[in-house]
Amino acid sequence: MSESNDRNYVSTMSWFGMMFVTAIPLVGFVMMIVWAFTGDNETRKNYFRALLLWMLVGMVLAAGFFLICLALGTLPFVLGHAHA
Repeated sequence: MSESNDRNYVSTMSWFGMMFVTAIPLVGFVMMIVWAFTGDNETRKNYFRALLLWMLVGMVLAAGFFLICLALGTLPFVLGHAHA
């Protein structure tokens, strides 16, 4: 694959740099959004869109787990069987 002929080519050092930036809290998240929706490189945009989708899946699963734990932990209080 020739770097000059393929506008979707991303070098190893570019991936390394992008991964380094995404490891920085808050800055990495903002850059993930920027890289997911701007620029001409479709490979980079698709990769960061996929990462954002995985983050969304993780947040939904975490919220569901929290709500289930909350519901199971407070069920006796809701039913009036709480012991003081």
